[in-house]
Amino acid sequence: DAAGRLVPELANLLPEAKVVTVSQVVETQVGVNRLVNRTSALVVAVLAFAGGAGLASTMAMNVRERRREIGTLMALGAPPRFISGLFLLKAILLAAAGSAVGCLIGAVLALSVGPQWAGVEVQLLPPLFLIAVAGAFALAMLSALWPARMAAKVDPCICFREI
Repeated sequence: DAAGRLVPELANLLPEAKVVTVSQVVETQVGVNRLVNRTSALVVAVLAFAGGAGLASTMAMNVRERRREIGTLMALGAPPRFISGLFLLKAILLAAAGSAVGCLIGAVLALSVGPQWAGVEVQLLPPLFLIAVAGAFALAMLSALWPARMAAKVDPCICFREI
Protein backbone atom coordinates (compact mmCIF):
# COMPACT_ATOMS: atom_id res chain seq x y z
CA ASP A 1 0.00 0.00 0.00
CA ALA A 2 2.86 2.35 0.81
CA ALA A 3 4.46 1.68 -2.57
CA GLY A 4 1.14 2.46 -4.27
CA ARG A 5 1.14 5.91 -2.67
CA LEU A 6 4.75 6.54 -3.62
CA VAL A 7 4.20 5.89 -7.33
CA PRO A 8 2.42 9.22 -8.05
CA GLU A 9 5.01 11.12 -6.03
CA LEU A 10 7.90 9.43 -7.84
CA ALA A 11 6.15 10.02 -11.18
CA ASN A 12 5.98 13.75 -10.36
CA LEU A 13 9.63 13.84 -9.32
CA LEU A 14 10.77 11.83 -12.37
CA PRO A 15 8.39 12.85 -15.20
CA GLU A 16 10.33 11.05 -17.94
CA ALA A 17 10.51 7.73 -16.05
CA LYS A 18 7.79 5.10 -15.93
CA VAL A 19 7.30 4.14 -12.31
CA VAL A 20 5.52 0.89 -11.46
CA THR A 21 5.33 -1.38 -8.45
CA VAL A 22 6.27 -5.03 -8.38
CA SER A 23 2.62 -5.93 -7.79
CA GLN A 24 1.65 -4.11 -11.01
CA VAL A 25 4.30 -6.04 -12.94
CA VAL A 26 3.09 -9.33 -11.47
CA GLU A 27 -0.53 -8.43 -12.21
CA THR A 28 0.35 -7.67 -15.82
CA GLN A 29 2.25 -10.95 -16.17
CA VAL A 30 -0.66 -12.91 -14.72
CA GLY A 31 -2.97 -11.25 -17.25
CA VAL A 32 -0.63 -12.13 -20.11
CA ASN A 33 -0.44 -15.74 -18.90
CA ARG A 34 -4.26 -15.96 -18.84
CA LEU A 35 -4.43 -14.58 -22.36
CA VAL A 36 -1.84 -17.08 -23.61
CA ASN A 37 -3.71 -19.95 -21.92
CA ARG A 38 -7.03 -18.92 -23.51
CA THR A 39 -5.42 -18.48 -26.91
CA SER A 40 -3.72 -21.87 -26.63
CA ALA A 41 -7.02 -23.52 -25.69
CA LEU A 42 -8.69 -21.91 -28.71
CA VAL A 43 -5.91 -23.09 -31.03
CA VAL A 44 -6.12 -26.63 -29.63
CA ALA A 45 -9.90 -26.65 -30.11
CA VAL A 46 -9.61 -25.48 -33.72
CA LEU A 47 -6.88 -28.04 -34.46
CA ALA A 48 -8.90 -30.83 -32.84
CA PHE A 49 -11.97 -29.87 -34.88
CA ALA A 50 -9.95 -29.75 -38.11
CA GLY A 51 -8.24 -33.06 -37.33
CA GLY A 52 -11.54 -34.71 -36.45
CA ALA A 53 -13.20 -33.41 -39.60
CA GLY A 54 -10.26 -34.60 -41.69
CA LEU A 55 -10.36 -38.05 -40.14
CA ALA A 56 -14.15 -38.30 -40.53
CA SER A 57 -13.85 -37.25 -44.17
CA THR A 58 -11.11 -39.79 -44.82
CA MET A 59 -13.10 -42.57 -43.16
CA ALA A 60 -16.28 -41.63 -45.05
CA MET A 61 -14.37 -41.70 -48.33
CA ASN A 62 -12.95 -45.09 -47.39
CA VAL A 63 -16.46 -46.40 -46.75
CA ARG A 64 -17.59 -45.03 -50.10
CA GLU A 65 -14.65 -46.66 -51.92
CA ARG A 66 -15.18 -50.01 -50.23
CA ARG A 67 -18.92 -50.36 -50.72
CA ARG A 68 -18.53 -53.55 -52.76
CA GLU A 69 -16.36 -55.20 -50.12
CA ILE A 70 -18.78 -54.13 -47.40
CA GLY A 71 -21.71 -55.44 -49.45
CA THR A 72 -19.92 -58.73 -50.03
CA LEU A 73 -19.22 -59.16 -46.32
CA MET A 74 -22.83 -58.38 -45.46
CA ALA A 75 -24.10 -60.76 -48.16
CA LEU A 76 -21.92 -63.48 -46.64
CA GLY A 77 -23.57 -62.91 -43.27
CA ALA A 78 -21.38 -60.35 -41.51
CA PRO A 79 -23.52 -58.43 -39.02
CA PRO A 80 -23.57 -54.62 -39.15
CA ARG A 81 -21.77 -54.51 -35.81
CA PHE A 82 -18.80 -56.37 -37.35
CA ILE A 83 -18.67 -53.97 -40.29
CA SER A 84 -18.72 -50.88 -38.07
CA GLY A 85 -16.13 -52.56 -35.82
CA LEU A 86 -13.74 -52.85 -38.76
CA PHE A 87 -13.87 -49.13 -39.39
CA LEU A 88 -13.59 -48.29 -35.69
CA LEU A 89 -10.56 -50.58 -35.48
CA LYS A 90 -9.01 -48.69 -38.37
CA ALA A 91 -9.65 -45.43 -36.52
CA ILE A 92 -7.99 -46.85 -33.39
CA LEU A 93 -4.93 -47.88 -35.40
CA LEU A 94 -4.75 -44.44 -37.01
CA ALA A 95 -5.06 -42.80 -33.58
CA ALA A 96 -2.33 -45.00 -32.12
CA ALA A 97 0.08 -44.30 -34.96
CA GLY A 98 -0.77 -40.60 -35.14
CA SER A 99 -0.51 -39.97 -31.42
CA ALA A 100 2.75 -41.92 -31.10
CA VAL A 101 4.39 -40.12 -34.01
CA GLY A 102 2.94 -36.75 -32.94
CA CYS A 103 4.19 -37.11 -29.36
CA LEU A 104 7.63 -38.18 -30.58
CA ILE A 105 7.95 -35.30 -33.04
CA GLY A 106 6.62 -32.84 -30.46
CA ALA A 107 9.08 -34.03 -27.81
CA VAL A 108 12.05 -33.88 -30.18
CA LEU A 109 11.11 -30.40 -31.38
CA ALA A 110 10.48 -29.16 -27.85
CA LEU A 111 13.82 -30.43 -26.60
CA SER A 112 15.85 -29.25 -29.59
CA VAL A 113 14.18 -25.99 -30.64
CA GLY A 114 12.49 -24.93 -27.40
CA PRO A 115 15.58 -23.77 -25.48
CA GLN A 116 16.85 -21.75 -28.44
CA TRP A 117 13.46 -20.20 -29.25
CA ALA A 118 12.18 -19.51 -25.74
CA GLY A 119 15.51 -19.22 -23.96
CA VAL A 120 14.44 -21.57 -21.15
CA GLU A 121 15.13 -25.18 -20.26
CA VAL A 122 12.41 -27.52 -21.55
CA GLN A 123 11.32 -30.51 -19.51
CA LEU A 124 9.00 -33.18 -20.84
CA LEU A 125 5.83 -33.85 -18.86
CA PRO A 126 4.86 -37.54 -19.24
CA PRO A 127 1.28 -37.01 -17.97
CA LEU A 128 0.70 -34.69 -20.94
CA PHE A 129 1.71 -37.51 -23.28
CA LEU A 130 -1.00 -39.68 -21.75
CA ILE A 131 -3.54 -36.88 -22.08
CA ALA A 132 -2.54 -36.35 -25.73
CA VAL A 133 -2.85 -40.06 -26.54
CA ALA A 134 -6.21 -40.31 -24.75
CA GLY A 135 -7.41 -37.21 -26.59
CA ALA A 136 -6.31 -38.66 -29.94
CA PHE A 137 -8.18 -41.89 -29.24
CA ALA A 138 -11.33 -40.04 -28.18
CA LEU A 139 -11.17 -37.76 -31.21
CA ALA A 140 -10.59 -40.70 -33.56
CA MET A 141 -13.51 -42.64 -32.13
CA LEU A 142 -15.85 -39.66 -32.32
CA SER A 143 -14.74 -38.90 -35.87
CA ALA A 144 -15.15 -42.49 -37.02
CA LEU A 145 -18.57 -43.14 -35.48
CA TRP A 146 -20.58 -41.60 -38.32
CA PRO A 147 -18.63 -43.30 -41.16
CA ALA A 148 -18.73 -46.62 -39.28
CA ARG A 149 -22.50 -46.37 -38.86
CA MET A 150 -22.78 -45.41 -42.51
CA ALA A 151 -20.82 -48.57 -43.44
CA ALA A 152 -23.06 -50.74 -41.27
CA LYS A 153 -26.17 -49.45 -43.09
CA VAL A 154 -24.93 -50.27 -46.58
CA ASP A 155 -27.48 -52.31 -48.52
CA PRO A 156 -25.69 -55.27 -50.16
CA CYS A 157 -28.17 -55.41 -53.04
CA ILE A 158 -27.49 -51.81 -54.05
CA CYS A 159 -23.71 -52.32 -53.79
CA PHE A 160 -23.74 -55.03 -56.43
CA ARG A 161 -25.78 -52.90 -58.85
CA GLU A 162 -23.13 -50.15 -58.82
CA ILE A 163 -20.41 -50.32 -61.41
